[in-house]
Amino acid sequence: MVPSPMSSLAGVLIREMSLADIPAGLGLCRASRWNQTERDWQHFLMTAPHGALVAVENGLVIGTVATLPYGSFAWISMVLVDPAARGRGVGTLLLHRGLALVPEAAAARLDATPAGEVLYRKLGFVAEYGLARLFLDVRRCGLASTPGVRPLACADWPAVHEMDTRAFGASRASLLQRLADESPEYAWVAEHNGSLQGYLLGRHGHMREHLGPLIANTAETAGLLLEACLAAHPDREVFLDIPDDHQTWRARLAQLGFVIERRFLRMFRGRLIALGQRSRVYAISGPEFG
Repeated sequence: MVPSPMSSLAGVLIREMSLADIPAGLGLCRASRWNQTERDWQHFLMTAPHGALVAVENGLVIGTVATLPYGSFAWISMVLVDPAARGRGVGTLLLHRGLALVPEAAAARLDATPAGEVLYRKLGFVAEYGLARLFLDVRRCGLASTPGVRPLACADWPAVHEMDTRAFGASRASLLQRLADESPEYAWVAEHNGSLQGYLLGRHGHMREHLGPLIANTAETAGLLLEACLAAHPDREVFLDIPDDHQTWRARLAQLGFVIERRFLRMFRGRLIALGQRSRVYAISGPEFG
């Protein structure tokens, strides 16, 4: 049974987040050692102007939550609480208010940390599949060339959008375009006989660069895309968030030097009708974006 929503918390005001709140949001990210940047917060506010909330106490932002609409489901993320304000129900209140923004007919999805999973299960969320965050440090030299892989071109977008919508289960065209515009060095495609076989995008992060989404027809293609990107930027430290059940893929990443940092659990609440094609997902775009 899903518990009744929290309506309020003494002394805490919940209101819409604005651009002026981004520095406070970044402060909460840094306190939790999260990787998001100012541009990530801007993406939430531009994509869903009424979809992000802050908790305010004594004039200071002490918590956040953000939502992104993806048609038949909404993405919940950025549930952050100031360490000094934890344990009082601020995060639970923010989550309830964030879930209230999800349309009644839409499912809610999120990527839970082990600590958050307990709360989400109490709110009616169930497991979808596991994820692992991997990291890779600077490499001493580049990798071998990867035939059939090249930088993303404007003409690739229709095929990229089609493949991504099928894999993810919804259109996220604005996110993909933003990633390619802001981090073109991480935008790669693989093709065979003129047909798209996979693509990789990425973005800049506070601690490390974040690679993903990585969508491909096969693990071999995913590997070629990743290796091409890594070879072009051997001086970059990166994160990669991958589904847990690609065992051969995990083995290949281990050979490249990737190491597990932590785990997530993808969860949902409601009727999830757009499952996507998880077999083609070799890295997600991050727990904040899905």
